Amino acid sequence: MPIDQEEIEKLAALALAPLVEVAWADGVVTPAERDGVLKATKALGLGQRAEFCRSTLLRWLHEPPPTEALERWRRLLGPMLSESGSRPALKARKRLLHEATKIAKSDGLNFEEGAAADERAGITVEEKRVLDDLAAALAGRDEST
Repeated sequence: MPIDQEEIEKLAALALAPLVEVAWADGVVTPAERDGVLKATKALGLGQRAEFCRSTLLRWLHEPPPTEALERWRRLLGPMLSESGSRPALKARKRLLHEATKIAKSDGLNFEEGAAADERAGITVEEKRVLDDLAAALAGRDEST
């Protein structure tokens, strides 16, 4: 049964949910994080040509994605990537985690003592938690609860 264009766009938007979740991890999306998400979208091959995907992404950069989108990502796309042993799936998992880490580091926040998981890396405790959850989902473990 063929998948229609709208369904493909919804899946593409859903694939961006973990990147946006990292950007929102500390409660605000900085301009650098916003740029990082947009660059990651292109790097992951999820270009913004599809209107639904583009409009959803822009909306999620102004307000956090709904919990349902994040849960759906973990339920549908996370297992697809974690369970496939194919070279493209492995590459996609590594690339997604790499792009998410770049977004976490891009906010340029000044850290108060104890506020960062690793001040030299520029990743807050909240961002590290989201990155750890993403890594677990990509490895087939659900540690988000």
